[in-house]
Amino acid sequence: MPPGPSSVLYVEDEESDRLLMQRAFMSAGMGETLRMVEDGQAAVDYLSGTGKYAERTQYPLPALVLLDLNLPELSGFEVLKWTRSLPHLQGLPIVVFSSSSLPEDRAKSMALGANDYLEKPRSGLMFRTVARELKERWLSC
Repeated sequence: MPPGPSSVLYVEDEESDRLLMQRAFMSAGMGETLRMVEDGQAAVDYLSGTGKYAERTQYPLPALVLLDLNLPELSGFEVLKWTRSLPHLQGLPIVVFSSSSLPEDRAKSMALGANDYLEKPRSGLMFRTVARELKERWLSC
C-alpha cells in the first residue's frame, strides 16, 4: 500500500516530546496526520504492518518517519538500518530528530541512510517551526 499523502510516524520515547510535537502538528493544521510509537521495536512493527499495526487503514504506511536515536528495544540507528535493508522502504524519507549534537551521530545517521538530521529544539515553541519545515519539505498536504 502506498503511503498516505501526509502521514508521519514519530518514533519517540519521551512523552513530553511527543506532546510537544502533537501540539506543533495541530498548530500547523496536520494533527490528524501524526502517528506515534514509543520504541524502536514498535516502529519496526508499524512499518512492517505486523501485530497490532496490521490494519493499514488505521495505521497507514507513513510518507515520512521522524526518528529519535535513543530509544528502548531497538535504537534509532537499528531502526534506520533495518528500514534501509528492505527494498520497499528504501525510498521512505527518514528524518532523524535527536537531542544529540555529536557530529558522529549525525554522520552515522546519514551513512545509514537518513535523509536529514535535525537537532531537537531546546524550546517547546520551536517544535512548531520544525513541524512547519517538515510539512514544507517532505509532505504533500
